[in-house]
Amino acid sequence: MLQLQKTFKESYMKTLRDAVKSGEALPLYRGDSFAIDETQVKRLANVYAPEGLENKLIPTSDGDFESGVAVYEAYQNISPLLASNEAFWAYITHTTLYNYAQKRWPKVLDGPASSDYIIDHWFIGSQGILRNVAAALWWGVYLTVDEERANKYELTEILFRNYTLRVVTLGSYTLIRHRQAMFGILEFLKENPDITQRGFEYKGQFITKYFNRLGSSKQLVYMDKDFFYNTLEKIKDRIISITTREDINNDVLYNDI
Repeated sequence: MLQLQKTFKESYMKTLRDAVKSGEALPLYRGDSFAIDETQVKRLANVYAPEGLENKLIPTSDGDFESGVAVYEAYQNISPLLASNEAFWAYITHTTLYNYAQKRWPKVLDGPASSDYIIDHWFIGSQGILRNVAAALWWGVYLTVDEERANKYELTEILFRNYTLRVVTLGSYTLIRHRQAMFGILEFLKENPDITQRGFEYKGQFITKYFNRLGSSKQLVYMDKDFFYNTLEKIKDRIISITTREDINNDVLYNDI
C-alpha cells in the first residue's frame, strides 16, 4: 500500500543545514544511513512515496538520463511549487536516495567533503537546483519532456548528454522555468550538433546571456519554442564564432537587441 510522501519541517531542515555549515554534521554523511528525527517530519497531502526508486538509479554521470527519468516518473504529479521546496528535496536526499547520493557524489565517502559540497548536493546551495542530487534530475526532465513527440524524452536525452549544456541551461534559473525556451533551445542544438561537440562551454554561456539580455526588452515568458529556435538560427554564425570569455563580453555581439 502506498504511503503519503514525507518531508522535513522547514525549521528542522534549517537546523540540519546550519549543522552542516558549522561542520558539526559533516561526519554524519559518511554513514550507511542518516538518522533523522521522525518527530520533525510531516506528510504531504496527495503525494505518494515511490517504492524501490533508489534501485532504478545509476550513480554515475553517464547514468543521469536514466536516473532523471526514474525520479521524474516517481514524482511526475508534484507541482512546480513543491518541486522548488528545499525541505522536500532535502528529505529525499537524506532518506529515500541517501545511498545513491553518496555514490553519485562520493567525496563524502572519500573525504573530506566541504560544507558547501554537502549543501549543494543534499540541500539547495548557491547554485540553486543545479547540483541537488534529486532536484536537478527532476527539473531536467520536467522542463524537457514533450508529450507531443514519438519519444517524449528525446529533448531530455539531449540535455543530459552534455553536462556543460545542463550547467548553462539549468544554471539560468529564470530561463529554465519556461518550458518553451528549453524546447526551442534544445531543438536548435539537436539540429546543430556541431555546436555542442567542441568548446560548448562558452557558446552555451553566450546563448544564455543573449536571452537574458533579450529578456530586458521582450517578455520571453510569452514566447513559444519557435521564437527561441528562430532566434538562435538568426545568430548561429555568432554562436559558432564564440571561443573565449572575451567574445561573450564583447558588447558588439548584442548590438541588435
